[in-house]
Amino acid sequence: MTAVPETDGSLTKETDRTAVKRSLTALLAGEGIGWVGSCVHRMALPVLAVLHLRADPGQLALLAFAAEVPMLVVALPAGAMADRYALRTILISTDVAAAAVVSLIPAAAVLDVLTMPLLYAVGFVLGSLHTLHMAASMAAIPLLADGARRRHEANARFTEVITISGAAGTALGTALVAAVGTAQAILADALSYLVSAWCATRIRALPVSDRKREVRLAVVGQIREGVGFSAHNPLLRALFVALTAPGVSTGLIASLLSYLLLITVQVGTTGLGLVMAASSLGGLTGARLAPRLVRRCKPGPVLAYAWTVYPLMQIPLLVARPGITWLAVLIVGAFGQFAAATCVGTTQRSLQQSVSPPHLQARVQQTALWLHGGGRALAALAAGILATLTSVRTVMLIGIVILLMSAWALHRSPVRRLNAMDGAAP
Repeated sequence: MTAVPETDGSLTKETDRTAVKRSLTALLAGEGIGWVGSCVHRMALPVLAVLHLRADPGQLALLAFAAEVPMLVVALPAGAMADRYALRTILISTDVAAAAVVSLIPAAAVLDVLTMPLLYAVGFVLGSLHTLHMAASMAAIPLLADGARRRHEANARFTEVITISGAAGTALGTALVAAVGTAQAILADALSYLVSAWCATRIRALPVSDRKREVRLAVVGQIREGVGFSAHNPLLRALFVALTAPGVSTGLIASLLSYLLLITVQVGTTGLGLVMAASSLGGLTGARLAPRLVRRCKPGPVLAYAWTVYPLMQIPLLVARPGITWLAVLIVGAFGQFAAATCVGTTQRSLQQSVSPPHLQARVQQTALWLHGGGRALAALAAGILATLTSVRTVMLIGIVILLMSAWALHRSPVRRLNAMDGAAP
């Protein structure tokens, strides 16, 4: 990657630093606003399917799968595209396209032609655009944050923004559905994508890469190069093998979590909202603490122990019963779980950016997301079958055991001995 801004190569160093800072702010602002809107439609689509189209559980599961499966089929090509084309162009074009696609839902509702196949299609296309957009935004972070420490802090800020926006988007979606109706509420998502696109146009200091080599290389070859580098690097191999486990576990547990809390533990909608709020607060706390913990305790121990805390905080799900005491325990567990998860996420992402060559940044990142998101999509599809054959709590137990095995493997890997964010070990 070159260090030359896209707009003016004659900028002074001071002006260049200011431009980079403003560009990073514009990127984070756009991602936050876009994520608020995305959470509106992610909350509204299932409501639209169940209450307006009378979808059965199988159709609802298929709708969730349609939104998740792009991570399995699009993530790796998205990494190749992010390493080949201008990142700002990808950010703007995916936002504009997403605004047009999501607008189909309220338009179809007005014309009385809204159907489940249309929701499946919209969910898949939006998921694909989101995957490509996130590939570009994550690839932009290390380019706008020079140095390992600044890179980790920028990744932490990115996670903070996404976490806060997720909580705000869920609350906004609930309010809009009640105020203007489900289909009309989705228009807020279209507007958020357009605002996000405008923010992307303000990214003026994003460095560009020399794309000549990538242009000559076929997309399949680019994907193979990124996956091959990840597989042969000892640090990345250990991290990515461990990353697959949380994807599978999340697919198993998250698919049935609402059912367990509402039907088995009987927390009610208020209790469910409190657990979700605690999750968001935990995620924000973990993102804020991660850089400080790494500076004090080194990245290896932080990853290993936070990865262990993550499944331990979910054990109460296996034994919780109705009652205010158990609700309090679940709230504390949700806080600890997501604090550990975001601490792991920001740290491992910063590590992989440090050890990856500039021309492979996006492809390595997407390899990680493909392993995590692909496992989540397939596990979500299997969760319903397993719950039918066994029980909901058994499925939860399987997910937690997978995470504990992953934590044990990470403790025995080279990751545990890392002393610096550049991948150095004793």
